[in-house]
Amino acid sequence: MKYLMLVLALFSISASAQTVINYDDGSTLTLVEGEMIHVTKGKLYQQRTYSNGRTIQFKEFPETSRRDYVEVDNGTDPADTVGSHAWCDSYIPWSEGLTFTMIAWQRSCDSNNDGVYDEDDEGWED
Repeated sequence: MKYLMLVLALFSISASAQTVINYDDGSTLTLVEGEMIHVTKGKLYQQRTYSNGRTIQFKEFPETSRRDYVEVDNGTDPADTVGSHAWCDSYIPWSEGLTFTMIAWQRSCDSNNDGVYDEDDEGWED
């Protein structure tokens, strides 16, 4: 019985995770508890019925512009190829936290795993 209660407690903790929406520009929106969102490529309309009960109006539901995280500048030029010498040299490690970009830097640039990109790494150019 103790184990069943423990499992239920762990399940309820994991079920209370927040929903985070990631946008193409790198920004995110974290939904608060009880907040709902509708994702669509088209327009979304809201129905309103007047007090006389016979007139119905549809208004376009506005797209949210609210964001709670804006992408951090990681020091790179978007024109540089990931893994090139210029990209490796300009990237600021851990500036974004643990992201796919950080992992790419670790795999492509920091060949000796010392946390810096310098002349001791394989891709370094003079």
